[in-house]
Amino acid sequence: MVSLRTRLGRHFVWKVFNMNPDGGKSFAEVTEMVSDFSEKVRKGYTRSVETSKSGIKFERIKPENTESEKLVLYIHGGGYTAGLSKAYRDQAADYSKAANGAQCFLLDYSLAPEYKYPTQHNEAFAFWKDVLDMGFKPENIIVGGDSAGANLSLSIFLRARDEGLPLPKALYLISPWADMTAQGDSYQHNYDRDPMFGKKGVELNEELRQRLLQCDMYSWCGDADRFDPLVSPVYGDYKGFPTTLMTVGADEILLSDTLTIEQKMKNEGIDVRVISHEKMFHIYPLYYTIFPESKKAYKQILAFITEQMS
Repeated sequence: MVSLRTRLGRHFVWKVFNMNPDGGKSFAEVTEMVSDFSEKVRKGYTRSVETSKSGIKFERIKPENTESEKLVLYIHGGGYTAGLSKAYRDQAADYSKAANGAQCFLLDYSLAPEYKYPTQHNEAFAFWKDVLDMGFKPENIIVGGDSAGANLSLSIFLRARDEGLPLPKALYLISPWADMTAQGDSYQHNYDRDPMFGKKGVELNEELRQRLLQCDMYSWCGDADRFDPLVSPVYGDYKGFPTTLMTVGADEILLSDTLTIEQKMKNEGIDVRVISHEKMFHIYPLYYTIFPESKKAYKQILAFITEQMS
């Protein structure tokens, strides 16, 4: 049963945070409203801003006075246009704790619209190679990401696998944004249900789909082929991928992104798990301080990290 808080919260999200190109706010407006760019970290943790061997910026969050050989690498979301914020630093502490004191690296990639594909992909891929060169063993690394960050996580490991590089032990992906063509079934049947990206009482037609695809959220694509699996990982194959956990709201237009990848992974015999809750929307586990369903999903993510790092 959907909680009362979620039912009320959905109305608030429709009113304040909706980003549908046909009457909603711009992605930049919403990002500005919700982002706290404070550089503070949780008590008991330290933060350092560093540059990898390839010149890629990242933040290292770890428990004070420790230097674990285990690593959680996290790639943040934000439609490729929003940078790191305090929320991600807080979550990094949670991920570190769940992974028995592992270090957590937060990739700080270049942002759209100034930088477009393949900039972010190339930076993330170079950073993966740098992490391996730092001495971290793949079996001691878990990689996570939300939305655009989940897109990057999938795309760089499709490439890493094809180029013969090792993959991490596991992936955890929160509302992966994996279809830049918006062709999945859920773009149709959830269009009037998704409080973040949809529009009430409206059925998605081709004109509205094209309007969606041309809005500012997709600026990072530039002139890239949107059917390229490195742009839209929903079109990739997942042979050889590690254990993967994905979470997705049942009312997201992006629901089919997750379900399609889930089926492709199952077809390859991959241990893949999906968490989804009724009436929930994009990256809902990250609202764990607000909604009961979000708290439950977030705890399941942390339990997965603990399990994989045991």
